[in-house]
Amino acid sequence: MARNSRSSDRLAMGPGAVLTVNEAAGLLPVSDREARLWLNGRGLVRQLAGRPVVVWREVLAALSEGEDPEGSTSPPFLPPLPRVSLKPL
Repeated sequence: MARNSRSSDRLAMGPGAVLTVNEAAGLLPVSDREARLWLNGRGLVRQLAGRPVVVWREVLAALSEGEDPEGSTSPPFLPPLPRVSLKPL
């Protein structure tokens, strides 16, 4: 079974589809990194035979409750501070 066909078959299952974390992240309208952080941060990643999976229904429920994935778990960008040498007083 081809990878694309498998993904299509899983999504055809509807909201109860069980997806890999990468598949679920790819379906969210944010970067994959932000999506994975959001999924993990909301406790949406489950274990199936030792492998991380996501139940799509739980993702939809979290979004319906107003849990916005965009930037919700990413720390704000802080530019690096310049290094200075410390001199004894």
